[in-house]
Amino acid sequence: MTGSDWAWIIASSFWGVLVIALSAVLMMLLRVLANVAEMVKGITDQTVPLIGGLNETVSGINVELARVDAIVAGVQSITTTADSLVGVVHATLSNPLIKGAAYVAGITRAAKAMKD
Repeated sequence: MTGSDWAWIIASSFWGVLVIALSAVLMMLLRVLANVAEMVKGITDQTVPLIGGLNETVSGINVELARVDAIVAGVQSITTTADSLVGVVHATLSNPLIKGAAYVAGITRAAKAMKD
């Protein structure tokens, strides 16, 4: 056997070991990918019902928000009515009360002036 024969044997042995090592790495990579695929399937199986429940919850919240909106509109109407009523009462009572207070103050001053 010559030196070139030994070189070919070493090169082919190295190549064979490299192919076996790469095959082992690829097999491990395939196992990892299979585990990842199984994990994604499990997450999907758990997430889809959760999203369905979330949709139901959001629909219920939207119904309740519509009710709250109707209540707020009613309260706003009541508040507007009460504000108008207070304005009418103020306008009706404040002017006579001011005149009455001024009248009483005038009588008080007149009574003081007569005593002195």
